[in-house]
Amino acid sequence: LTSSWDKTTRLCNATDGTRIKTLRHEDDVLSCAFSFDDKLIVTACRDKIVRIWDTQRGELKRTLEGHKDEVWYSRISADGGRVISASIDKTARIWDANSGEMLSGFLFNNGAK
Repeated sequence: LTSSWDKTTRLCNATDGTRIKTLRHEDDVLSCAFSFDDKLIVTACRDKIVRIWDTQRGELKRTLEGHKDEVWYSRISADGGRVISASIDKTARIWDANSGEMLSGFLFNNGAK
């Protein structure tokens, strides 16, 4: 799984490197991660949006919007129910992965790097 400044996330076969799916975004993708069960992919983007993707279908399931600047990191909790994101807007946010609702927000002195 790779993220790229070409506005894509690519899912590749770990054995031979062949591309399985390409997930297209509106802007540069700064990080990406699988859920623990490999059913979802979460991406963090320069366009301030966190996206949750269905791994099998390659379809966008949900967008998480609210950061005021680039989102540099995002991860899914072990149970798949929560997403955490960190932005250079100096916030980290916890989201409900199913509803897209922001559950908690934290303000820091420095943005994500």
